[in-house]
Amino acid sequence: MIKKINKEISDFQTKRIQIVPGLTFNQYETINKIYFYYNSKYVTGETDEEGDKKFFYNINRNPCKIFSKAIDFDTKNIRLLTVEGGDPKKTWFMERDLKFWMRDKEFGKILNRTFKEIPIYGSVVLKIVDGFPYFVDLRNFVVEQSADSLDESAYIIEIHNYTPYDFRNVAKKMKWSNDKVDEVIDKFHKMENTSHIRVFERYGELKNEETNEWSYRRVFLADVGLDEYDQSGNKLVERPGVVLGDEEWEGHPYWEFHADKVSGRWLGCGVVEELFEPQIAQNQNTNLQNKSSYWAALKIFQTRDPAVNRNLMTDTRNGEVLNVESEITPINMASSENLAFFNQQDQRWMKNRDELTFSYDVVQGERLPAGTPLGSAQMAMTQTLSYFELIQENIALDIKEMLYKVIIPKFEKENNEEHTIRLVGKDLDTFIDMVKGQMAFNEVIRQFVEGRGLPNEEEVGIIEEAVETLIKKDREKNIKVPKGFYKNLKYDVDIDITGESVDTRVRNATLFAILQAVTSDPMMVEDPLKKKILAMIAENGGINPNEIFDVEKKQQEMPEMTGGAGGGVSAPALEAAVPGQGQTTV
Repeated sequence: MIKKINKEISDFQTKRIQIVPGLTFNQYETINKIYFYYNSKYVTGETDEEGDKKFFYNINRNPCKIFSKAIDFDTKNIRLLTVEGGDPKKTWFMERDLKFWMRDKEFGKILNRTFKEIPIYGSVVLKIVDGFPYFVDLRNFVVEQSADSLDESAYIIEIHNYTPYDFRNVAKKMKWSNDKVDEVIDKFHKMENTSHIRVFERYGELKNEETNEWSYRRVFLADVGLDEYDQSGNKLVERPGVVLGDEEWEGHPYWEFHADKVSGRWLGCGVVEELFEPQIAQNQNTNLQNKSSYWAALKIFQTRDPAVNRNLMTDTRNGEVLNVESEITPINMASSENLAFFNQQDQRWMKNRDELTFSYDVVQGERLPAGTPLGSAQMAMTQTLSYFELIQENIALDIKEMLYKVIIPKFEKENNEEHTIRLVGKDLDTFIDMVKGQMAFNEVIRQFVEGRGLPNEEEVGIIEEAVETLIKKDREKNIKVPKGFYKNLKYDVDIDITGESVDTRVRNATLFAILQAVTSDPMMVEDPLKKKILAMIAENGGINPNEIFDVEKKQQEMPEMTGGAGGGVSAPALEAAVPGQGQTTV
């Protein structure tokens, strides 16, 4: 087993795959080079062949930050939309609860780090452990380099490096055999030149030697022990390692996100890799300028007099008169032509950087050249952002799938029991608008059952005001969510990430269109069909309909009011129902 894994790792680190004839690629080499370049270091060392320090003019960090900012979205942009046949009120409660849960789990940090690292390395891998994602270090992540995706990779190997203390803790969580754990630690202490216990976690097909059948398996193997050699130094036995776990497994726990996919290889192409050539050229130009400035700073003299054989800078005193047969003249070491050439080269490669990464002045926040029309600047901004929007959409689709399959099931499991959700501010106002009508209706029915008669329209308005005042009394409300309230919630909602997060102009245009429609026809908010159409327009424009009006027609209509039918209006004994299930006191 260890022989097979070591060969897969060795091939990954040393062999190059062929994308097309003449174009080869090695992921391990590329990842290492990205680490060097992003951190302003040379792969070949910090000094040149003459022993002079090489200066690194980093041109990739700023485009990486621009890329991250352009594709970024936060948990506030994850919206839940009601699908046909769903309950908008239930969706609204779930969206509030889900965002509170993601805040407590610091899911926003997962998104922020994802968007930061994607332009740097080209790909980000998250590993799901106990239903929550953790980042995988690509330096210790081995895949089939030519695979289009992790699902198509013949093997996936994650390399873990543990101290003995960490290893024991992990072993306890993974429930590995105590005898094997002791064996690993004992063999580790006998090894030389190693400070950590290396454990391979491998996913892929393996052949069962007993049944001669292939199956997809997860294997944990500790790379510990000593190789055995003969007297001539030939290796007789390679250390076998210790198998800590070996079981059949369905799929793998990794989720992948890519900046720009390149056919024929797994690793995405990020900003740093895109700028490999401009970075090399810019560094070369910078160091040539540095050497040129060194020579330009020197003061060198020339003369045809062979008798002069000294350093005028150190051997000549102030006021001394030199008596020579030929004049001493300084040599002009400065060259304005060289300076113009270097500036031209700088501009060429920086322009190439901006073209490759869409890092133009307009998205960097820099002042545009004088005389640039506003329309041209806006058009350039729109075209640039459209490039990033495509990448953002692809990443958002992958995150959406992870939310469906990982995050929401975890949320549902942890929030299956009865719990409380706190509403304040705008959320409380929206909640009041959703429930006060039903609560007022319940109060009318209660008074009618008690024999007080039906209140008139003015008295109903007073009841609604009393309901609103009572709910707002403490400026916040803790609403109890019943057990199982979010069961099968993914069948009741749709997740929209990019519909709201980018273009506020669409939202404003949608709001204005709804305002015009309601102004011209006030009955649109009363007619069930027209109200449903307005709700669909709002959701398509990235607006939650509950923020504007109650999209649901009440299940029961108010009884027809007749003047003078009822007596006085008593203070309402109010109860509010969390939509869809049992009641809870507000």
